[in-house]
Amino acid sequence: MAATTLATYDLDNMVTTAIDTMSTDPVNMLTDSGEKFLKTAAQRGRMFVVNDAENVRHTLIYNGGNATVNYVPDNLSGATLSAAATEVVTQNLWSLNASSRNINFPQSQPAGNVMDYVATVVKANMMEILNQEEALFVRGVADPTGTMAQNDPYVGDENYATALPMSLAGLIWGSTDDKHDHATTELFAGIKTSEIAKWTPHFATGSATLGIADDLIGDFQKAVMTASYSDVERPTHIYTTQIMFEKFLTELRGSAALPDPVHANLGLEGTATFAGMTIDWSRYLDSDAIWDDGDASFTAEHPVLGINWNSLRLNVVRAGGINSDSVGFIRQIGSLQPHPTLTNLFKRLEWKRCWSLDNGRRSFFKISGFTDANQV
Repeated sequence: MAATTLATYDLDNMVTTAIDTMSTDPVNMLTDSGEKFLKTAAQRGRMFVVNDAENVRHTLIYNGGNATVNYVPDNLSGATLSAAATEVVTQNLWSLNASSRNINFPQSQPAGNVMDYVATVVKANMMEILNQEEALFVRGVADPTGTMAQNDPYVGDENYATALPMSLAGLIWGSTDDKHDHATTELFAGIKTSEIAKWTPHFATGSATLGIADDLIGDFQKAVMTASYSDVERPTHIYTTQIMFEKFLTELRGSAALPDPVHANLGLEGTATFAGMTIDWSRYLDSDAIWDDGDASFTAEHPVLGINWNSLRLNVVRAGGINSDSVGFIRQIGSLQPHPTLTNLFKRLEWKRCWSLDNGRRSFFKISGFTDANQV
């Protein structure tokens, strides 16, 4: 094993500086990385710093307590007021999961400004970490092209995947059976949807023929209205595949009497506004059988998902940095070390996070029935 030299010490300082600079500026890093769900969480203030623990807990008020009695003022006959204490508060449980990786450097650095080289290597690693985190949430696997998976949020849930955070399919399908009847005794975040209706998202069936614009637009509108309960408890975004997003834009342009400037720029920035919501697409969302809520045969469907960003949040454990006032989302473990059998040096990184909901899931929705066959 090579001995630590002054050059190695200087390199360690440069690596530490680069890591802390990028780790404590997640919004700009997310913007550079081009991710959508992570960037939206940061921009909408839905990225929270939490204490290091096994689980994140949120209080869910799901009942009003004791029963109300209605009676005629001068006749209390038959009126019974409960004297028992009714538990009205329960706890959601969201497992915090950790990930780790090495950033490797050759002991012999390229000629020129070494700091620029170090910063580039660190940034490349940071962007890949964020890319994998986005894929983990949207697809359920770190590989952006991997098979989609349902990962539920809590270690006690039936579809919890060891060490992996909740996925988008887990958010929608968690605590349902194979046919998605939405009322089973499985746990989602430690809660049974069969006991608490507020934990069941809204499910709708889309029009069979997408060539009829009014049907498609009506499907979106009805789902938004049905899943909206208040200014806070309502879907804020609709996410779908690129194919479905383009289809919706085509139908919207063709059917709506829009002013020319709006018509010309509709969808130009990659999103569209509809019914007070933002319609967006993700390159990680594909037509897949995991989105089918029909019979056991499971046909590949294009997901149309309503997300409430007033409720969905990303929790990260404070990692610290050179500046004690900085949050940081990446923690460095030890100093720059040589590999035991190689000439390369490495810095070990760790980060902990989980996705959670402040409120229930009834303001989230999924529209079913959009298969490749009816993309006409």
